[in-house]
Amino acid sequence: MRFFGLFVVGTVAFVVISYFEQVPVLGWLGAVVSVVGWVTLSRSLARGSASSMLTAGMLGAWTGFVGASFRFVGATLGLVYWPLLGAAVCFAMAFFALGRRLA
Repeated sequence: MRFFGLFVVGTVAFVVISYFEQVPVLGWLGAVVSVVGWVTLSRSLARGSASSMLTAGMLGAWTGFVGASFRFVGATLGLVYWPLLGAAVCFAMAFFALGRRLA
């Protein structure tokens, strides 16, 4: 259930971030806010087991896709690299958060 809740929170957060990016000048911070969102989501998910690294990667890919679909409408490259970046950031943060417990 926690997994589903984080997907819902992540989806809503990245839709809000996408609308925030429409504000002139301040919207440039959207990428930074996205990375902070991914770090927060993956660290909250990493309190579980070792399988949460894969789950964090899936969560990052999903929220990256949601954000990309609002931001990069018509830009196919953005629809590809933003979910990949989200998956990489979330997987890495979950790995580092669980690193001490797995060793």
